[in-house]
Amino acid sequence: MEKPIKVALYGGTFNPPHIGHIKAFECFCGEIKPDVVWVMPSNIPPHKEISVGDIPCHRYNMARLAFSGIFENTKISALELSRKGKSYSIDTVDELLCLYGSEKIYMYIGSDMLFYFEKWKDFEKLFEKCIIVTAARCQEDKDRIIKVCEYYKEKYSCEYIILPLIPVDISSTELRDNEQCRNKYLTEDIRSYIIKNDLYGKRDDTGDITSQEVLSEIREKLPLFVDEKRLEHIISVEKTAILMAEKFLPLYGCGYEYLADISAASLLHDITKNKDDKWHEEYLDKRMAKEEYFSHKAVYHSWSGAYFALENFFVNPRVFRAVYNHTTAGADMDIFEKIIYLADFIEPTRKYESCVLLREKFKALCEKAASEEELKTALDTIILDSLEGTLSHLQSEKRAVCPALFAAKDYLYKKLRKDDKID
Repeated sequence: MEKPIKVALYGGTFNPPHIGHIKAFECFCGEIKPDVVWVMPSNIPPHKEISVGDIPCHRYNMARLAFSGIFENTKISALELSRKGKSYSIDTVDELLCLYGSEKIYMYIGSDMLFYFEKWKDFEKLFEKCIIVTAARCQEDKDRIIKVCEYYKEKYSCEYIILPLIPVDISSTELRDNEQCRNKYLTEDIRSYIIKNDLYGKRDDTGDITSQEVLSEIREKLPLFVDEKRLEHIISVEKTAILMAEKFLPLYGCGYEYLADISAASLLHDITKNKDDKWHEEYLDKRMAKEEYFSHKAVYHSWSGAYFALENFFVNPRVFRAVYNHTTAGADMDIFEKIIYLADFIEPTRKYESCVLLREKFKALCEKAASEEELKTALDTIILDSLEGTLSHLQSEKRAVCPALFAAKDYLYKKLRKDDKID
């Protein structure tokens, strides 16, 4: 019988990651000695206010700078960025448990969060599924930590470990607001990253939508990564996606300024398509679990492309998700994911019979639609048709099917049937 994989989770906002985070991470890995540790920057933390000017891609990239190279089998993951909405630990824990088949996760929690753990979503399930690991900020804090951990143990049968560590007591707010604090508590590479990307200055907005400067950079650099034939496809996807977005974005409450995100996702969706399997496997192995990707080589470029876009062009979560899911689709896709997925399938340079037929059917359904709801239904119907066709093709060739495709197909089928759109 194989020994269960010991999985550790080190999550946080990391806005920015400081020497306290790094020391705690070193101690956490040193004491637990996990087989794999996941560093998980949150998308929207449920228990903290997001600061003005927060851009998740920068928190992810700073986490890569801070935690890479400390522990051998570390995954710096954008898993929580790939989800919409708030980042709940229970969702991440469930996914990791399912992935590895482990009984429990070693989850590090800062002492400030530990005292409010009963306010976390599904906290009792987290006690069942996790061994809580924490550290005190001072001796007084340690006494309180022991007391609350014993309370959790007695009331909820919680397992816990208190690390022999006194973390650096500095708030992220101080680091964002005070350059002298950053000089004292941040590593040189994190400080340089903040200066280079002009973070934590005076911002009036979140800088969330892809800028024209970034789009120009993507267009300029794209030919360095793909061949001429692939570039022709990418440009055609962008044109198709823009036409679709002009029709559908307003139906989902999005203004035309979001066309920049559509362009970014279109241009980046195949950016790693020309890389070989070895490159993909080495690249993905640092960001995903082998169990996630190894049997699905046809999808490699979707996942690697999303991470490549995040790390090199600082894309927002909308663009990341659209690239990540453009091959398989996914359950409960937003309009950006739907547009990029379908545009990739039906753009005019696609000459496969299935693509041509789907393109014609989509055009006919849109022309026939008499209301906004019918237009939305047309979009979902065509995506479902494409998924069913892809699934049938893969199964006929006895090829592995990525679970995300099943999830997307089942979700849309149930959604359309619930709304009485299909029999």
